[in-house]
Amino acid sequence: MIHFMKQTAENMKHHTYRFSTLLLFGLLFYQILSISASADQWEFQLAPYAWLAGQNGKVATLPGLPPADVDIDFYDDIWGNINLAGMLVGEARKGRFGLFADIVYTDIEMEDPVPYGILYSAVDTQTKSWIVSIAGLYCLVDHQNRFLDVIAGARYWSVDTDLTLKAGLLPERNISNSEDWLDPLIGLKGMSVIGNSKFFISGGIGIGGFGAGSDFFGDALINLGYQWTKGFSTTLGYRYLDVDYEKDDFLYDVVQDGITLGLSWRF
Repeated sequence: MIHFMKQTAENMKHHTYRFSTLLLFGLLFYQILSISASADQWEFQLAPYAWLAGQNGKVATLPGLPPADVDIDFYDDIWGNINLAGMLVGEARKGRFGLFADIVYTDIEMEDPVPYGILYSAVDTQTKSWIVSIAGLYCLVDHQNRFLDVIAGARYWSVDTDLTLKAGLLPERNISNSEDWLDPLIGLKGMSVIGNSKFFISGGIGIGGFGAGSDFFGDALINLGYQWTKGFSTTLGYRYLDVDYEKDDFLYDVVQDGITLGLSWRF
């Protein structure tokens, strides 16, 4: 009975946190709309993309045991370890003001053969994560086929880690860790056409956390793109994301990096 009450309270905490996060994002969106109400025509962008991201770092396991290492290289191991992934960037712009959103979901699984010597023979690690970023933007520079935006907003993280410690001297053990947190986010993003060609370079950099949720995170992206038509382009790039979060027995100190392939529609 006590366990059920604790579990119910924990579930209510997570639902309340997620509702508060959605409310915050909604208020931010409303504020952007209010600021830009007198500006020019709305412009929109939708850009689904694939991020072939490996993972390297440490995730929490049992209290008293060292963290489990995660080591999946995007150029070698990712095809055999990624279960599911989906990414989408959206943007709404009116005059110099706008709203930017980036949604990332990944489900990655791996096995480490001997993480704890003879105590356990191996560990299976599965990490499912949602990373949802919403920020207001302001265009600092917009001149001759190039622009530079400053962004400020929030990033919501939801990380579920399932560990299966395979039997060694100790019997097999399953551990599940889940955590949600919210970080402030600031950064820059931009684009520049290469000469008079249809090729362009785009990218961005963001930082956040600062102890509010995670200790710190850094996020960088660089793309080479080609503008096929006025409203459609494709990109090939590289993204690097580093986050360090620790709370009680939960540890998520992970780098995700890899190649990105994207499509983009502007209308």
